[in-house]
Amino acid sequence: MKRLPLYLLSFVVGLILLSCGKSGFKGFKKMDNGTYMRFYSENKNGEMPKVGDHVYITFTESIGDSLIYESESDNESGNEVEVFEPTFVGDMMAGLVNMHVGDSATVAFLIDSLCIKMFEMDAVPDYLTAGMPVYIDIRLDSIVPAKTVAYRQAEKMRRMKQDDEDRLAVYYSNVNNTITNDGLIITGVKGKGRAPHDGEILKINFSFVSMMGDTLLNFFDREPVSIIYGDSYLGTGFTEAMRYVPEGGEGHFVIPSALAYDSVGLEGYIEPYTSFFLDVKNVDIMTSEEYEAEEKKLKEAELADAARRLAEEPANMAKFIKDHDVNVAPSESGVYYLEIVTGTGDFVDEGDIVSIYYRMYNTDDKLVDSNYEMEPLSFVCGNGEMVPAIDEAVLKMRVGGKATIISPSAMGFGDIAVDEALPANSIVIFDLELVEVQKAR
Repeated sequence: MKRLPLYLLSFVVGLILLSCGKSGFKGFKKMDNGTYMRFYSENKNGEMPKVGDHVYITFTESIGDSLIYESESDNESGNEVEVFEPTFVGDMMAGLVNMHVGDSATVAFLIDSLCIKMFEMDAVPDYLTAGMPVYIDIRLDSIVPAKTVAYRQAEKMRRMKQDDEDRLAVYYSNVNNTITNDGLIITGVKGKGRAPHDGEILKINFSFVSMMGDTLLNFFDREPVSIIYGDSYLGTGFTEAMRYVPEGGEGHFVIPSALAYDSVGLEGYIEPYTSFFLDVKNVDIMTSEEYEAEEKKLKEAELADAARRLAEEPANMAKFIKDHDVNVAPSESGVYYLEIVTGTGDFVDEGDIVSIYYRMYNTDDKLVDSNYEMEPLSFVCGNGEMVPAIDEAVLKMRVGGKATIISPSAMGFGDIAVDEALPANSIVIFDLELVEVQKAR
C-alpha cells in the first residue's frame, strides 16, 4: 500500500500564500504528544490507529484562510493512508494517533515546521510568511490494522509469485527452448561475431516486455545504448543473456524474475515477481579505450555543432520570424511574445505560484514536449525554477490567457541539450496557457 504524499502532493504544487494575520492556535487543545487539535465530533469508545496501521480518511488542507487541497475531489470513497512516525512534533501523523474511528478534528501547525523539518529548507522562503498556520481537517472513517495490512500484502505477494511461476512453466516445458543452469530461458540467438568480455562496452538496442504484455523498457527506436558488460544493474539474467549474443547478432530470451528484480521489483516501474521477455541486438563491442576515444570525438563534435548554432542563431532567428510572419518586436532579452488569447483573470507577480500548460517546439515546428495530457506545470515565478523566457512571458499574462513565445537560446535552455530535436544553443518556441495564479501576498 502507498503512503499518500499528503504534504508533497499539495504543498509542493500549492505552497503559497496569503498572509492572513493570524497567530497561535486559538481554540485548539495541546495533546499529550504535542499536537494542537480541535475536535468537532468525538467517538471516545472507537478504535484508535497506531503506527503501521492503514486508515481511511477524508481531509482538507489549508494555509491560513486559503484551501489548498480537498481529498474528496480526488477520491470520494476516502483515501487509504499508512500511519507512520511523525516527521515533526504535531504534524498530521501525530494528530491521527489521537483520533478515534468516527472522529472529526483539525490539526494545526506552523508553516515553519513544514518548510524546515519536512522539506529540509534552511528557512521559510521569501514567498511565504513565517509563523503562518497550516490546518488539516480530518475525518477518520475506518482503520485497517497493521496485521491485516501485512496479511494482505503477503497474500498478494504469494499470488504474484504463483502466477509468475505458472507463466514461466510454459516456457520451461517447451522443448525448443534452451534452459541454462541458472534458469535463463533462451528462445533464439542469431549471429557469428565474437562474444563480449568483462569490462567491454556493448552498444545495444533492447526491450523488456513483461509476460503480461506490458513494455517496461524499449530502446529499439533510437541510437544504441552503451552498457558495461559484467555490470548487473539490469539484473543477473540480463548479464547472462548478453554472454550468448555475439557482436552484430541478436538474441531472444525469457528472464525469470529470480534473475531480475525478484520479490522486490523496481518501485514505480516493475512489480515484484515480474519475469519478462528480452529482445536484444548487439550492435558493437568496444574496449574501454576504444569507447573513451569515440566519446571524446563525439563530445568535440557536439561542442563544435553547439558553437556553430550559436554563431548562426541571429540569422536563423531572423529567418524563422520572417517565415512565420511575426510582426511584433522582441523584448530587451530577445524574446518574442505573441498574445493568442487575452486572459480575464489575475495578473502574475514575481513570487506567485503559476500553473501552466505548454507545448514546446523547435524551429522546424516539431513538437518536442507537451504537458497537455498531464497536470498543469506549477512553479514559483521569478525563482529560477523555469527557463527565463517563460518567467518573462507569464508576467505579461492573465489567468485564462494563451500566448506563443519565441525564445533565443540564452533565454531558453542555453548550452543544455534537451534531446536530438532540441540540441544545445537552440532557439525554442513555446505555446503557453496560464491556468492558475496563487498570489504570494
